[in-house]
Amino acid sequence: MKIKIIPTEPRCGDCTMCCQTVGFTGDWKITDLYNEAEKFDIDFGPWETCNKLCDTGCSIQENKPRVCKEFFCQFIERNLSEKHHPKNTGFVTFRDGLSLDSRIVIHSNDKTLPPDVQYKNNKELLNDMLDEMQDKLGQDWLFAQLSTKKGKIRIR
Repeated sequence: MKIKIIPTEPRCGDCTMCCQTVGFTGDWKITDLYNEAEKFDIDFGPWETCNKLCDTGCSIQENKPRVCKEFFCQFIERNLSEKHHPKNTGFVTFRDGLSLDSRIVIHSNDKTLPPDVQYKNNKELLNDMLDEMQDKLGQDWLFAQLSTKKGKIRIR
């Protein structure tokens, strides 16, 4: 019998999109704000799946690093509509805390297509999601970047 691991935030449900794309070791070690990856034996490099993710969710859910506990995608933070849930869209969206311009970063779970093709194929969905986010943020202008394993482009 498999035990279902319940995420910290109920709106995550069984979505593990952030655990499959965001990363905080290897080339992205700078995002391990608390230097905990080694302590938790985490290998979660760019565009890879976290080595602590298993078929029931996070295998260290009850004792996970602060960087994981504190990460919430914009779907959660901005209470976006269900149609923009990362599991439904294939995109996880978050604010880049390392940049000075409050950039919105969209990570695609598709690791095969370049960002320009992914944007072209999903333009209506991504723009609708950014419009809703912009409304919820109360901003007239939003800097948004689509990042994929094959590169990144500015889409706003």
